[in-house]
Amino acid sequence: MQFAKRLKQLRTEKGFARARTFAKALGIEENRYTRYERAEVEPSFTLFHRMCQALQVSPNDLLCFTADTLELSPRRPSSS
Repeated sequence: MQFAKRLKQLRTEKGFARARTFAKALGIEENRYTRYERAEVEPSFTLFHRMCQALQVSPNDLLCFTADTLELSPRRPSSS
């Protein structure tokens, strides 16, 4: 759900006031695109990449990843 909200937010911030316009920029049908904004389906990796390019954002920006969310805890060696 977070991805869908962020997608719509970035779309409007980047000047794509209508979903139809952004779908056309991606080369897909509006109906298909709006399903992503409603969190009904998730885009393929290829389409996700095109979304990032069209919005001129990094994948981390679109997915709402920050340095804090990307930081992983170090693995502890298993005791055998």
